[in-house]
Amino acid sequence: MLKTDEWLSLTVIGLVVLFIFLTISFFSFLIGPNSTGPKTNIEPSSSFIQIIFISIGPAIVLSFFTNVLSKDISKVSSLLVLFSGVILIIGMIYVYFLVPQVQNIDLPIWISNIPLIFIGFGILLFLIGLISYKKNYKQEQKKTFDLD
Repeated sequence: MLKTDEWLSLTVIGLVVLFIFLTISFFSFLIGPNSTGPKTNIEPSSSFIQIIFISIGPAIVLSFFTNVLSKDISKVSSLLVLFSGVILIIGMIYVYFLVPQVQNIDLPIWISNIPLIFIGFGILLFLIGLISYKKNYKQEQKKTFDLD
């Protein structure tokens, strides 16, 4: 049976995957059929802020609380957060190649740099998972040493 931090780490992976798919669909919508762009007027900033607050914002906060602030961390939880960072980095590399295909809409500078920004957050998730895994490893070594 999984512990609470492991379930929350699974939620982090789900939210990261949700963010990647929403971002891909957002940029695919902006590219439009035959690279003609959408047929309606759109404000990309407010739409993408909603995507951030629905998916990746809670994922980063959950990974921070479950793996940095908790005292008893499982290896599975740490590896799941580490894996979610890798997934985010790979997904944002894919999105990086979609951004130049948006031609008919003037994107704000922060939206055109979204892949680079969230590659940084992917690295952050990776480091959170790695640090908590090493912390867990040291705790297990200490317990083993105390038992001898």
